Amino acid sequence: MKCEVYSMNSIEVIKYLESKYPKELAYEWDNVGLQVGSLNRKVKTILVTLDVTKEVINEAVEKKVDLLISHHPLIFKPLTNLSIESPRGWMINKLIKHDITLYSMHTNYDLAEGGMNDVLSKLLGIQNPQLLDTIDGIGRFGEIEPMKMPQFIQKVKETLLIDSVRFIGSLDKVVKVVGISGGSGSNHVGQAKRQNCDVYLTGDVTYHTALDCIQMGLNVIDVGHYAEKVFKDAVKLDLEAVFPEITVISSNVDSNPYITL
Repeated sequence: MKCEVYSMNSIEVIKYLESKYPKELAYEWDNVGLQVGSLNRKVKTILVTLDVTKEVINEAVEKKVDLLISHHPLIFKPLTNLSIESPRGWMINKLIKHDITLYSMHTNYDLAEGGMNDVLSKLLGIQNPQLLDTIDGIGRFGEIEPMKMPQFIQKVKETLLIDSVRFIGSLDKVVKVVGISGGSGSNHVGQAKRQNCDVYLTGDVTYHTALDCIQMGLNVIDVGHYAEKVFKDAVKLDLEAVFPEITVISSNVDSNPYITL
């Protein structure tokens, strides 16, 4: 008699994720949660990625993935058509064709305890991280072992596996207090200054915000959005611990769209 191997539905994995990173935490403009497919899809293999691209979807098909989990949503705004001639339409069509469920955790993962900013804080050695922006509920700040600014910048690059950063401010500063906000952090520079951060690390600062930071004396390290790729391994390790019967893979074709020349 052949024994049937137990398989789990997507909804069971998603319920667990939403217990840790509730969709209700997401900003109103964001589009998190189920993007494509069915919550009742049987899951044996999960692929975790920062972004959803054609390359990632081809990887998912090749590895016979049932559930694709991304940080950045594929669908942000209402669709006006699903033409397979458009990149987004092509991707959605291929996901449906191969019965792959797509689920995204974006700003809810950024804001949640144990999410993006706590992952970054732990990696960079921030001790007892506290909430940076108590109004928006995002970001972290805390103390590190004191070091000179160039030394800290090098640590950031080595830890986050990035080739370069954009820096705003003075390289002469000794870093003791670090503020962090994964993703676009322009709206929280004022909070970083109020928390007396020696440097504020984020994924995106606009030109005019950079000018404001110089005027207010706030040092900023702009690591770019791709530094959020720490999402992949963090979610992979989390799911492997809770669902050992499921194969969880971190995408190895997800790549930075920018080339530093």
